[in-house]
Amino acid sequence: MRRRTVIAGLPWLLSSPPLAAWADVSRRVVALWPFPEGDAEGQALSAAFDAVLRDHGQNDLELDHRWKGADREDVRALAAEVVRSEPRVIVTYLNGQLRSVAGLTRRIPIVFVGAADPVGSGLIASLKRPGGNITGFTLYESSLGGKWLAVLREAVPTIRRATLLLNPSATMRSGYLYANAFKNAATALAIEHSIVVAEKAEDIEPVIADLAQHGQAGLIVAPGAFSEANGDHLVALTTRHRIPTVFAIRRFAHRGGMMSYGPDPAEVVRRAALYVYRILHGDNPGSLPVQTPTKFDLVVHLTTARAHGFEIPSALLTQADEDVE
Repeated sequence: MRRRTVIAGLPWLLSSPPLAAWADVSRRVVALWPFPEGDAEGQALSAAFDAVLRDHGQNDLELDHRWKGADREDVRALAAEVVRSEPRVIVTYLNGQLRSVAGLTRRIPIVFVGAADPVGSGLIASLKRPGGNITGFTLYESSLGGKWLAVLREAVPTIRRATLLLNPSATMRSGYLYANAFKNAATALAIEHSIVVAEKAEDIEPVIADLAQHGQAGLIVAPGAFSEANGDHLVALTTRHRIPTVFAIRRFAHRGGMMSYGPDPAEVVRRAALYVYRILHGDNPGSLPVQTPTKFDLVVHLTTARAHGFEIPSALLTQADEDVE
């Protein structure tokens, strides 16, 4: 369940006394990915991560990639195993991995990719100065709940009903991430709306059946480990029932989903690798600001839209960063 890459001759230039002795013992960076081993997306992201460190001349560094799906108990067990092994840095992808690791150590530096609202979740003190042992890069923000619905309505003006499908990891202290923005947009657009939190694969089919029964209805699939693991199933079901769908995760638009709106995860993973490089060379993770996405891309799968009977308005297509035939 892992892939290791060993690169030779790392100069350990650590300025922090508590970490210096630790660095002499551990030359491992462990990355936790919410994909099954062999998944093309996961392999591409892990390769992009490795390439940055290799390009920065990191030698004698062991990169240990661990793979798990969406099962929370499996993720927790893996997190415990990784923390016990005391690597130099742990990299996590999405909320489930971060929360599992963060609850087990305040000493090992953690660089996250994709945590949603880390301040509201109580994981860091602030974006500018996170404090503690955690820093990283967000992939999404709460306001996207409204943007996804606006894109869906613009693509299919006849939409009268929409469901926001959330991951369990979207639970925040103040409620569900994306929910308020989604509700406000639905009210402004006079769209009947509902929010469903899916915890297991069997939760998906009733949601799709309900939308298919009502007609003039669309779906928004929010990001998270559950969506990563079940995205292909959602593409198949929404295609079968001709339900217009906006995915947050862009690769599902390439795999047949009608649209996606979100960041390029490979870019963010590369930026995270640079933070790992800085930590290896003595930077305190608590002093490295958490960074937000610099760009969100709209991908439209024209073949799917036409198969559903929808002609995407030209005004929306001009905004698209990519259209797939």
